Amino acid sequence: MRRTILPILAACLALAGCSGTDDEPDAKPKATATSKAASPSQAPEKLEPIWSPKLEEAAGEEGESTGACQLPSSNACARYVGDIMAVVRGLETAIEETGRAYPATTKQIVDMADAESEYEANGCQGDPTADDPNSQCHMAVAVTVGATTLGITLLTDEVGL
Repeated sequence: MRRTILPILAACLALAGCSGTDDEPDAKPKATATSKAASPSQAPEKLEPIWSPKLEEAAGEEGESTGACQLPSSNACARYVGDIMAVVRGLETAIEETGRAYPATTKQIVDMADAESEYEANGCQGDPTADDPNSQCHMAVAVTVGATTLGITLLTDEVGL
């Protein structure tokens, strides 16, 4: 009986890669299901602590960008719209990379991108008629105000992650 069990045991060990000899000294140990289960679970990285400061910096101090965009034709307004939307596009990419849903943040990003498109489509920068209160160019404020509220929206989406 021993003669039958030893070859079967040796075959099982060989198939499992658990031979008793060390024929391959440079071989790397294989990961097993138990080693993966033993590693601690990592909480998903939060985006708000990273992106809120970037949004604040792009918007300037204490409503600076919103004040500049009261005159949508100004170069300062155009600069703020461009700077803010560059950060927003970076945030949008970071959201996509997480693979998680950020519904309110994504909606706000779409609204801000629409306002930027409207600002550019109407040729607001440098156009004196853009400063008229009835001008569509005042949509630029949606970008600047959005920069100040997007961090809060992002934080709200991350509650419970």
